[in-house]
Amino acid sequence: DLPLIVCSPHGGDLKPADIPNRRYGVMGADTNTQQLTKAVAEEIAKLGGDRPHLILSHLHRSKLDPNREIGEAAQGNADAIKAWNEYHQFIEKAREAVVKQHGQAFLIDMHGQSHPGDRVELGYLHKPDELNQPAEKLNALEFVAQGSLVHLMKQSKLPYVELLHGKASFGALLEAKGYRATPSPRLPVPDQPFFSGGYTIARHCKTPTTGFQLEANRIRLRDTEANRRQFAQTLASVLEEYLREHLGIALK
Repeated sequence: DLPLIVCSPHGGDLKPADIPNRRYGVMGADTNTQQLTKAVAEEIAKLGGDRPHLILSHLHRSKLDPNREIGEAAQGNADAIKAWNEYHQFIEKAREAVVKQHGQAFLIDMHGQSHPGDRVELGYLHKPDELNQPAEKLNALEFVAQGSLVHLMKQSKLPYVELLHGKASFGALLEAKGYRATPSPRLPVPDQPFFSGGYTIARHCKTPTTGFQLEANRIRLRDTEANRRQFAQTLASVLEEYLREHLGIALK
């Protein structure tokens, strides 16, 4: 019902024998991200009764990586190629339906990481060294065009630098709820390692679709069912405020 699409590419656990293991690339799953993604969708539905589009890859990452281009993702196996195509076709169908009904779409690609600092990383397709520039550089149209918030920027009244790490940024709203995040006013330039966003966001966040890759650390966010539920509730609350403020999207 909502102009919101939530994806989970790396939380699957199926390892069918007829799909060979990938020969190169990252093989480890993002533990409990599928459970977290489902919890987020449930908490969003509790706000007003409407639900986001939910797209999950059930194959283990050793068999398929939907967040890579098809060569690295499926490595030539016909069944893996079919699954990769279907995964992204589901996103495309969701985008088409959402844009037809609402005129815009917001996409969140859910991941897990274990970097130092116990933080949430928000990937807008900008690397740390790119974010470490003066405000005038970050606000330049050519820089904005390289990121995943182009449509949101067009709708918002704020400069791009404020959307990246200002007081109304997603990172700021998460930190106000007790979850460390970057980019944010506290940490506008992420220290490395940092995941800036991958294939899914780069492919699908084209106007009028906008969004980001969310990387949740394990401790306090993914490690237990209670922590996943608490973070899902917080994420739904932050999304409600963020989407209402910047895109006029009501979740309740």
